[in-house]
Amino acid sequence: MRNVILKVLSRALRPPHRLHSTYERLLGTEVEVQVVARSPRQAQAAETAALHEIDRLTLIFNRFDPDSELRRWQARTGDTHVPLSLELLHLLRLADHWRTLSGGAFHPGADTLGQLWQQAALTGQLPSAAALERQVSALRAPPWTLHADGSATLHAAGPLGLNALAKGYIVDRAVLIASRCVGVRSVLINAGGDLRVTGPARVNVQVADPFTARDDAPPIARVQVRGGALATSGQAHRGFLVNGTHYSHVMDPRTGQPVQDVPGVTVTAPECVTADALATILSVMDVRAGLHLLAGLPECEALIVTADGQRHASPGWRGVNLSQRPARNARPLLTAR
Repeated sequence: MRNVILKVLSRALRPPHRLHSTYERLLGTEVEVQVVARSPRQAQAAETAALHEIDRLTLIFNRFDPDSELRRWQARTGDTHVPLSLELLHLLRLADHWRTLSGGAFHPGADTLGQLWQQAALTGQLPSAAALERQVSALRAPPWTLHADGSATLHAAGPLGLNALAKGYIVDRAVLIASRCVGVRSVLINAGGDLRVTGPARVNVQVADPFTARDDAPPIARVQVRGGALATSGQAHRGFLVNGTHYSHVMDPRTGQPVQDVPGVTVTAPECVTADALATILSVMDVRAGLHLLAGLPECEALIVTADGQRHASPGWRGVNLSQRPARNARPLLTAR
């Protein structure tokens, strides 16, 4: 009996094993996985389970893979009542929710606008007002109809992008699967700045300066995340260059124009898929409307950086400013997401 008690105490006092791995080209970005478990074997098993879930869901949502479920469904435009997986149906329902709640600031069909601006970058000519209006008008119609039997009818003729939700959803699912493994205490998965952490562990996240693409630039703020998620949207690393002017890759589906007033947003939320959606929405909406929307969403907070260098934090934002950029009176039309 004494030996049994000693073994139990030994296990309880043994320091946990910490696994930390980084993988390239997962979800189109670098993915960092951290697991704290009672033993190396348990940590490795949890990481393997998380990676399998990432691979499984990527086969459903990858818009660049012609064999993904999303792309195969899009190829069946005109077919009614196409049966879809529970995962894809769930993401489509979330897209409907955020499109309605944001008044169209979020739209899975915004990729069609990105194509226009990508063409502008190649030709050196801005999209015409008529071309933008045609695309914006098409986006006002529902992109699909979801049926009670678990099938869907696609109406949109242009490409659909669920990345503003899919990456966060995949991170959430992978973390959940890993956290359910035997012996696991904490899990963190960070996919290019979209992260989720579970368990007692805390993580300090540095908020990057949205006005520079330099990786070694000092962060503008720090925020601690525990038992929740964080996502960012910024314009510094992506966009379109047209006649020497940089335009953001984030599009306002209501106007067809690249976003210019909000170059950087950081959101904390209970789930990564929620933080992911809000990071896009708050980049598109004006600051006052965005903060008003956020006020109705429990446990969701944000730091919004505007083009004049000002920082607008929601009342519950718990981040710490690390430096203060001088305000700017004017900035050229720069970007969109």
